[in-house]
Amino acid sequence: MKRIILLSLLLLVLAACGRKEEEQTWTTMMEADLFRVSALAGGRISKIYVAEGDEVTAGDLIAQLDDADLRFTLEQLRASLQELEAQKQLYNTQIALAAADLEYQSRRQSRTETLYEEDVIPLQNLEDGELMKSKAELQHESAQKNLRLVEAKRAAIEAQLKSVQKKIADFTISTPFTGRVEHLYFDEGELLPNMAQLAEILNIQSLEANIYVGEEYLAQLEPGMPLKLKINGHAAALNAQIIRISNKAEFTPKTVLTPDNRTVMVYAVRLKAENPEGILKDGMPVDVVLP
Repeated sequence: MKRIILLSLLLLVLAACGRKEEEQTWTTMMEADLFRVSALAGGRISKIYVAEGDEVTAGDLIAQLDDADLRFTLEQLRASLQELEAQKQLYNTQIALAAADLEYQSRRQSRTETLYEEDVIPLQNLEDGELMKSKAELQHESAQKNLRLVEAKRAAIEAQLKSVQKKIADFTISTPFTGRVEHLYFDEGELLPNMAQLAEILNIQSLEANIYVGEEYLAQLEPGMPLKLKINGHAAALNAQIIRISNKAEFTPKTVLTPDNRTVMVYAVRLKAENPEGILKDGMPVDVVLP
């Protein structure tokens, strides 16, 4: 009886070992997204706010370019706007005076026409009144044209002002990405060319990787399915999930290990793992297993 029990236990242990050996494992390497921070404008770097290895969040300042010349131009444009504003007030005053004079000459000419029709005054008086009225109309029209010219100049200067302000904003370089500063390609005082790459930001908050599975395992996997990542030197497995499964088979990449080396055609499965503690590194090899 004891022999039967021992034999049964031995069979159970062997069966468990067999199941453990059948655990599907895929080996791959984690990949972190690498973002490039470039300059929209070129100039001398007056200040760099970060160092390689610093953690940054979207919107953080990376560098400042020397914008002194642009700020001088900005002051000149603002002074020109003030000058135009003074001219505008002057022409508004001239328009008001010309309008008042035109109204007076119009009333006077109306009376002159009435007196002429009644043969009270000669034709010369009528013609002199018409000339004075025409002069008042021209002065009023000329003042209005001058005001429109000032408004046109103001619009042109305001457009230049916006252009300079945009250039000044481009001289302040910030990162639109969150991650770690992997590389800085320039130092303070150096000349940064237009559209040049200033820094590389590595996203270590979440990493992705590809595993390649044969057709016999494809039915077991689906997007959103959780997976486990095993790392050498780290006892606890990390969580990951499938985010995409390729619809097209391809030849097994030579650098990828699969459960069965005889498998020729495989499907790429993309997985993603959150990395809040920074355990995963770019290029780190991991074993991917089903939970």
